[in-house]
Amino acid sequence: MPATSGSISEVLIGTGVLYIKDASTSSLAFPGDDSGAWDSPTGMTVPWEEVGYSEDGWTLEMDKTFEDIMVAEEVDPIKTIKTAQEVRLTGELSQASHAKLILALGGGASTADYIGATSATGYNTLQPPTSSSFNEYALLLVTDGPKGSNGVATRHIRIPRAVSVGSFSMQHAKAPQKVVLATEFKLLVPESSGLNVGADSNGYYYLFDIVDNTNAAGAGGSVNP
Repeated sequence: MPATSGSISEVLIGTGVLYIKDASTSSLAFPGDDSGAWDSPTGMTVPWEEVGYSEDGWTLEMDKTFEDIMVAEEVDPIKTIKTAQEVRLTGELSQASHAKLILALGGGASTADYIGATSATGYNTLQPPTSSSFNEYALLLVTDGPKGSNGVATRHIRIPRAVSVGSFSMQHAKAPQKVVLATEFKLLVPESSGLNVGADSNGYYYLFDIVDNTNAAGAGGSVNP
């Protein structure tokens, strides 16, 4: 078998840590846009919120639809164009608190000291989102990245705007099966006046970007999920 020139440091392992914030939060910024906060999303001027445990980590998916342009004189397409695109971040939450349920449901509210609509100290009631309501979130997935000569290996996947979509499920089963919350975030085009990760030369905003820390050793750090 011939030898390969592949880089072992670019073979990535690990789940990473997902952070989230309401997309409409005033002055919200991604780490790196806030000096010195690259490794401390929860310690920023506007802190991000850690999502917590997941079942099998998080998967970034992109589905692209292309349509061929055909003419009578050719058997093969003379051109192909992209007609649709959908980008998602999917995973399963392993914590079933009211806060995590709200994420998986795409909205809703948890009210303290109530049973339903009745005041009752020490009880919390979760109400799901109404038919037409949903929350928009900004997401930050922090993972190990390819190691460079400096030894630093932190990658940020930055998503300015997303909504929780897809089917909700929460199964209560016998041990050792735990309760997990299936969660799917669909990425949306960022608002021009809100949080974003830049645009191309034609003014189209990127749905996400991926930033690898290439600072000198010790200036960043490796994620250890």
